[in-house]
Amino acid sequence: MSIDIPATDVADVIDRMVAGIENGDMDELRACFAPDALVWHNDDEVDQNLDTVVKMLGGLCAASTRRTYEQRRTSVVGRVAFQQHVLTADLLSGRTLRLPAMMRLEIGADGLIRRLEEYYDSRATDVLASAAG
Repeated sequence: MSIDIPATDVADVIDRMVAGIENGDMDELRACFAPDALVWHNDDEVDQNLDTVVKMLGGLCAASTRRTYEQRRTSVVGRVAFQQHVLTADLLSGRTLRLPAMMRLEIGADGLIRRLEEYYDSRATDVLASAAG
């Protein structure tokens, strides 16, 4: 039996996740995910646990002064959402990260993200490596 949750609740958890990243609030980010959630990226095709993802995004926040999700377009179908966006970040190095991406998110009956799959051109993240020195 599948339990549907309102599309507004699905959109709300995605909005909170994005706000957590934009504000550098890793506790808020973590609160949007089920404890056993998995995140997959097309560049390595590996399921990552929540701790790994929070550490990675915390590193991005530490290396940048501002992060914004622009041109957001979200579609919700039941408990699955698709979001296309452009993540931009002003890096401490003075450079800018611009990362167009597409996400597929599975939301549990509790309203938390259980799985996130993100697709992007990994060359866009080269600016992070060059900024690190």
